[in-house]
Amino acid sequence: MNSGFIRRQMRRIMAVSTCVFVVLIFYIQWTNSQVAVDVHDDLDDALGEVKVNLKQSRHGPQYMMALEAPHNDLSETRKNEVLDGHEADKHDLEEAKLKINELQTKLMELEKRLPKQFPVVDFRPFDRKRILVTGGAGFVGSHLVDRLMLAGHEVTVADNFFTGRKRNIEHWLGHENFELIHHDIVRPLYIEVDQIYHLASPASPPHYMFNPVKTIKTNTLGTINVLGLAKRVGARVLIASTSEVYGDPEEHPQSETYWGHVNPIGPRACYDEGKRVAETLSYAYMGQENVSVRVARIFNTYGPRMHMNDGRVVSNFILQALKNETITVYGPGTQTRSFQYVSDLVDGLISLMESNMTKPVNLGNPIERTIKDFAVIIKNLVGGSSEIKLVAAVEDDPQRRRPDISRAKRYLNWEPKVPLEVGLKKTVEYFKNELKRSRHSERNVFQPDNSVPNS
Repeated sequence: MNSGFIRRQMRRIMAVSTCVFVVLIFYIQWTNSQVAVDVHDDLDDALGEVKVNLKQSRHGPQYMMALEAPHNDLSETRKNEVLDGHEADKHDLEEAKLKINELQTKLMELEKRLPKQFPVVDFRPFDRKRILVTGGAGFVGSHLVDRLMLAGHEVTVADNFFTGRKRNIEHWLGHENFELIHHDIVRPLYIEVDQIYHLASPASPPHYMFNPVKTIKTNTLGTINVLGLAKRVGARVLIASTSEVYGDPEEHPQSETYWGHVNPIGPRACYDEGKRVAETLSYAYMGQENVSVRVARIFNTYGPRMHMNDGRVVSNFILQALKNETITVYGPGTQTRSFQYVSDLVDGLISLMESNMTKPVNLGNPIERTIKDFAVIIKNLVGGSSEIKLVAAVEDDPQRRRPDISRAKRYLNWEPKVPLEVGLKKTVEYFKNELKRSRHSERNVFQPDNSVPNS
């Protein structure tokens, strides 16, 4: 090979190498710049997310100003502006709360103007009765009113609200079949009715002992007024008597033929003897004036709408257990009671009113339990850390109480159906809701069951 050929080959190799080297340099620079762009884009995305979150926060505008300003521009003045903005935002928040409260008040006023929604009642165009329930805003009375209203009858409630509560029957206020009269049955009442359920009387020891004379008047003068009204308009009247007419019984279980063992001057006598006189008056009016009379001797009853502070076993034990307080049992705890759920009692009252049975009828649960066992049942149902403590017994407290309901089974085809555990769960739930209330606007309404037996 000549030297000219070799030189030409060397120049080609050097030219190719130079081109490859230049291409490599440009490639490296390009890849570095692309990485930088990606990193810059990632930073921009992160910064964008921060800005979005700040804009959605309470203090977004002030913080956005601080974020978008140059880092070396965060002077003391800027910091003060941010803090001032924070205080202004708090003030705006308080104003917003006030406006929300005003709107809620206006909404409540508007809701009052809307047509009220009532529970669905049966339509009775031909056999609808006009029924008076004295004490109809009370515990048992309000449940009876629910049943009668749902059955399609016209119901008038007369109550002086000593132990009754308007909110027990507020769901019927305004219904065309319902009327509420603020009235003390110690004074005569003149209305036209077909049936009267006379339930007016305080029924728990703290309530009837609060004003013993008034308790006696309600069960004597009040009963006379009810029986006089029944005589005038030809209405049938059911007198709500009590198992207390048996006193501290020497017969067990107690049948309707037992005359009782009552202390006529004891602390419970205003109620015990008042109910005994009410029964005597009823049968005197039936014999002398031919008034149609029914007498129900009611045993211990429990359920929603019981008074929180009525001092009876069920309400006392449930409240103490819910508050994790000591469950107090008066006496040795061996005294016995039988408890029926309020819906069972209402069934019995309506069955008795519609029957031909004119003699007294026991309405109660024949299953007997000791007070101490009952305290254990409620403690286990509620839970918590309450202890059970025995304290001094109260005067004239009956030691045994259990009804003989043979007459009710035979003539009314009635007996309790709701198991104790089922009824207690409903009652505990109602009491829990009562304890949660912190203001009047928070309602705890026990809605009536729309499944109504024929009546």
